[in-house]
Amino acid sequence: MDAITVPLRGAGPRGLRPIRPVTLPAALAALLATFLASWLAAVPAAQAAVGFHEVTGFGTNPGNLRMFAYVPQNAQSGAPVVVLFHGCGGQAQNLDVGTGWRKYADTWGFTLVMPEQKDENVGSGGIVPHKCFSAWNPEDRTRAGNGEARSVVQMVDHMKRTYQADASRVFVTGYSGGGAATNVMLAAYPDVFKAGAVFFGMAYGCADTEDDYFRTGLFGPCSGPLNRNTPQQWGDEVRGAYPGYTGPRPKVQIWHGGSDRLISPRSLDYQRDQWTNVFGFSRTPTSTSRPDLGVTKSVYGDGRVETWLLDDMGHEAPVDPGTGIQNCGSLSSGHDQLCGPYYAARFFGLG
Repeated sequence: MDAITVPLRGAGPRGLRPIRPVTLPAALAALLATFLASWLAAVPAAQAAVGFHEVTGFGTNPGNLRMFAYVPQNAQSGAPVVVLFHGCGGQAQNLDVGTGWRKYADTWGFTLVMPEQKDENVGSGGIVPHKCFSAWNPEDRTRAGNGEARSVVQMVDHMKRTYQADASRVFVTGYSGGGAATNVMLAAYPDVFKAGAVFFGMAYGCADTEDDYFRTGLFGPCSGPLNRNTPQQWGDEVRGAYPGYTGPRPKVQIWHGGSDRLISPRSLDYQRDQWTNVFGFSRTPTSTSRPDLGVTKSVYGDGRVETWLLDDMGHEAPVDPGTGIQNCGSLSSGHDQLCGPYYAARFFGLG
């Protein structure tokens, strides 16, 4: 653009004179065009809701999920997005507060998307009869499927449209069944998510039926000791979620309690085997550390896979209530030892 022509109106025979063009210098024209583009881009964000709210009409929603979002007052255009999944029987309401994620959204200016399952989407069988995300159904867990995973991506797309969210900084995390859903999104949409944190979840593709998904103990395929999958087979599950994909993969942080009696800590081993194989890393960590008493952090390869094992934690969220930057969550939400979301957000590069 070399110049911009602006109409000018002034006095004439009847108090008006004919409109004549005024040509602005090229530099000023470019500056004005840039300002107008920035102002127009900011209009949708200025009109969009802030705080915790439900979003309807975000897409075709083939998985029939509800969408909730938390947008802090200080969120800027281009803010990152963290998708946060509840566990079986859970809900979006207070999930971000109880686990501590809202604190870091407020502190570091990212937005939260919280999918919520509907009771009617899951059958009545199994030990947890309702509100689990369907991590076992190919329609819901693969790139080719037209179900829950696609609905979640539509939620992310809504945040991009409405808040001009940064498409290069989209992350995902979840607890228990929401941890399994986290692995679904990382496997099926590696081009959407940059990183994920799985809290006491299960490996991608560990179960193909609802019955197997809920089977625990000796014969449970997702955390039982009789599962004989090799690392190659675990990795093939992920590669099969989006056949032919050759682009970069999201990095993964895996958390589990050493005293978890619902989903055995073997699940951490299966997930480690899965993701180290996907990245071509050795299962032997390149480094280990003890961030806290009874906590072992292991780093694999170039750091794109981490595991965190908390010896005394059961099937509960790692929280550490308090006012410091490394404190988060509430005692009613989990195990009072350290704040998982703080370390996950740092792993994402948000803090």
